[in-house]
Amino acid sequence: MTDSPAESAALSAAETSAAESLLAAAWGRPVSVRSAKTNWRRRHIMRLRVDGTDDTVVLKRRRSENFDGRVRGFAAELAALEFLNAEETAVAPRLIGASAELLLMEDLGSGSSLAHSLLARDRGRAEADLIAYARALATMHAWSMSRAASFASVWARRAPSVPAEPEWLDRVTEGKEPLLRIAAQLGLPIEGAGDEIGSLTALLQGSGYAGFVHGDPCPDNTHFADGRCRIFDFETAGWGPLALDASYLLAPFPSCWCFGSLPAPAAGPALRAYRDEMSGAGVPLDDSWEVALTAALAGWVVARGAGIGRALEQDRDWGTTTIRPRVLTWLGSFIDAASRVDELPRLRSLASALRTALRDRWPSAVTPSYPALASPGEPLTRLPRGWSSGASGP
Repeated sequence: MTDSPAESAALSAAETSAAESLLAAAWGRPVSVRSAKTNWRRRHIMRLRVDGTDDTVVLKRRRSENFDGRVRGFAAELAALEFLNAEETAVAPRLIGASAELLLMEDLGSGSSLAHSLLARDRGRAEADLIAYARALATMHAWSMSRAASFASVWARRAPSVPAEPEWLDRVTEGKEPLLRIAAQLGLPIEGAGDEIGSLTALLQGSGYAGFVHGDPCPDNTHFADGRCRIFDFETAGWGPLALDASYLLAPFPSCWCFGSLPAPAAGPALRAYRDEMSGAGVPLDDSWEVALTAALAGWVVARGAGIGRALEQDRDWGTTTIRPRVLTWLGSFIDAASRVDELPRLRSLASALRTALRDRWPSAVTPSYPALASPGEPLTRLPRGWSSGASGP
């Protein structure tokens, strides 16, 4: 079969040459790139077909800007993949090679993602995939905890200008004043809430559960094949509180376009699977873990402080729903967790008052349900344009 000019033109001559050199060095033989096809809506990611065979690899380009103009992604991804390359459990794709402007990684092949499971209509499959996802996260987390020195060495070499801490900690700091300003404008109680927001990082770090953090473990950043979950897209990775990742099952999914209600009957078994996997790896989770999860859930609300202000004026489409249902859901998740562990009382009081005020302002904001987990009559998440139930991968 002859590849189309559009596919072949996706890669420049210089990039083609660099990719072929990296592959030749890794595989110990001359390699030629047959075609390059961009990945779904991600023009910086391509699947390369090499030689005259069906062998494929994934190429990822450096982007000059990412994440609201913050330069971080490529270096963090490269450092993360090299660090995880030594992982016996192989949760991440294998790094094949890298230059200053591109990296090559293993193509995970045919399969699906957690996003595909949640947006389909097979409840059993979605619940099983949530458990596999939780176990994969826990496997990666537990493996990393005793390897801080190795991580620091790789990070210093591959990403020396990038802070090793997850960027979300900075986002919480930045979101504090906008959130308190909005609350004051709405006439809500803010006394003491600022101090508790200032304590969130200490609560997260004080748990002692620190390690490699993905930073964006969204449903579409996963790959499932033969019941096994693997995780990719490490552009937001770093070293910090593991609760930031684990709380994605509770918030849920605070950085993801693929958002919907994650009811307790589905999230509960996944959270237990995470805990069991950590315990089985010699990392039992004590009461401080629940406090750290609560602090993480608070952080997702605070980090969106400026966004909540914008949502007061106008709701914005984002993936499977809009902003307002997400804000109400994240507030509720934090309130519930803070009530369970009896922590952050002032911030919890503010969050409760804010949720009530926003519900009054946004009577039509309803959190949609994933089709796989919905009860009859519940509103469903939207499917993004161009979405299909086909394979996923980095």
